Amino acid sequence: MVSKTAPQLGIRVNHPKMLMMMDERNDTLMRYLRDNITSELQIVVIVNQTSRDDRYSLIKKICCCDSPIPSQVINGRTLDNAMKLRGITQKIILQMNCKLGGELWAIEVPLKKLMVVGMDVYHDTTNAKNSVLGFVFSVNETLTRWSSQSFFQHASGQELGHSLKMSLIFALQKYHEVNHYLPEKIMVYRDGVGDGQLSYVSSYEVEQFKSAFQAFSPDYNPSLTVIVVQKRINTRLFLSVDRNNLDNPQPGTVLDHTATRKNWYDFFLVSQHVRQGTVTPTHYVVVHNNNPNLKPDHIQRFTYKMTHLYYNWPGTIRVPAPCQYAHRLAAQVGQAIHKQPSSKLSDRLFFL
Repeated sequence: MVSKTAPQLGIRVNHPKMLMMMDERNDTLMRYLRDNITSELQIVVIVNQTSRDDRYSLIKKICCCDSPIPSQVINGRTLDNAMKLRGITQKIILQMNCKLGGELWAIEVPLKKLMVVGMDVYHDTTNAKNSVLGFVFSVNETLTRWSSQSFFQHASGQELGHSLKMSLIFALQKYHEVNHYLPEKIMVYRDGVGDGQLSYVSSYEVEQFKSAFQAFSPDYNPSLTVIVVQKRINTRLFLSVDRNNLDNPQPGTVLDHTATRKNWYDFFLVSQHVRQGTVTPTHYVVVHNNNPNLKPDHIQRFTYKMTHLYYNWPGTIRVPAPCQYAHRLAAQVGQAIHKQPSSKLSDRLFFL
């Protein structure tokens, strides 16, 4: 099925080296992986008979840390339905293409020399004192190539601030390495922040970003826009069809008055179409913006565009793509890997 489906997507897939395990023991799986992962391999694809967290964690630890290589883990039961096999195969091939550095689609980006950053924090269940910061950033003009880094941090704000500063310095170095110039505009989408932490982000975290600019170069002073993304809200928006009927607003609908905050510049954005129930908007709070040319309408339009760039879903998602990438990275490191992935994978979406 892969050999038939891949060419239709414009992707060439060579005949793979196939290995059959004789038992389901984790020790056997570990030995197979370590004996067969070489520098000539591009990606490892493993089909498990059942969904087991311990096997998934073992695979990701070896493929993300010990012997860094993109990996694809497939639950064999998802391949049992012959009617859906073609669609599932297409999705798997596209996901593998992303993990190898492929760019599936793009949008028109009017802003030039721009770097977009997504941040999210996952609280590690195995160590209550540690959290994982997922930090994902764009490295090209079309916002189709992403690089990433993760940090383990303690609950204290000082540790978080240090991680932010080091992450942004790393991002600037990577951006310069790819483009041979530094970004003039930086837009940060910060997920995982409640109402009680808005002032903290506005003051402390913004200052950490600015200190990273000075640490990189005393003369470097790009514009900075920091936007907090809030998904877990109770607000609902409705479209009045007539006097007696209401409907869900169309994707792209923005509300930036009446229901918004008094002391913050914020807006609600509906970015998805739902077939059942009531659509939930996403709340965006612009806690910092020193770019005079970036008007509210520009920020709102650009944010909606960014919900189209998540390569694990063919439509729009609830949050900007870098936010979702950062969420996936932090969750995978916190749930399965429990240590920092190899830097050799930092320029690929290996965590999809």
